[in-house]
Amino acid sequence: MAVDGANLRTLFETIFRQQRTMERETLMMARFCRYIEKVFDFGQQIHTLRDTRKRPRIPTAALWGSVFFLFVLRRRSLNAMEQELDQRNRMERLIGKIKPSADRMGDVLGLMEPDQLRKMLSRINHQLGRNKALRNDWPLRVGTMDGHEFFFQPTSMLPPVF
Repeated sequence: MAVDGANLRTLFETIFRQQRTMERETLMMARFCRYIEKVFDFGQQIHTLRDTRKRPRIPTAALWGSVFFLFVLRRRSLNAMEQELDQRNRMERLIGKIKPSADRMGDVLGLMEPDQLRKMLSRINHQLGRNKALRNDWPLRVGTMDGHEFFFQPTSMLPPVF
């Protein structure tokens, strides 16, 4: 998933010990990143995303990855994620040295073709079906993920699916 040659599994190394809110945060984030990379080949999938910019300074994968982690880290806005990215070396291995601003993230998301995102979601949904993670009683499937609850809720409180 990273732009500068590093891969998604190294995310936990980019969250420095003094910047963590809890010791478990890094362990769970590393586990989450290994899971989505192993099961969904997530890094490869986001590198296939494109937008309509002619000569982008910041790769689309870096911008989309920033917004994806906005949801995973449960930041409430693009501005909050921009502050997260402004912390020196915080996610440099994933996003790259040139960090996107909140305005740029919003602009580029508006330039992306939604069909490519639908295809990516379809591939992820298909893989979840193959892994029997979602029941297939209906012709349609609905799945949600709440990064904050996943990272901080004790296992005993999670539903049986997890």
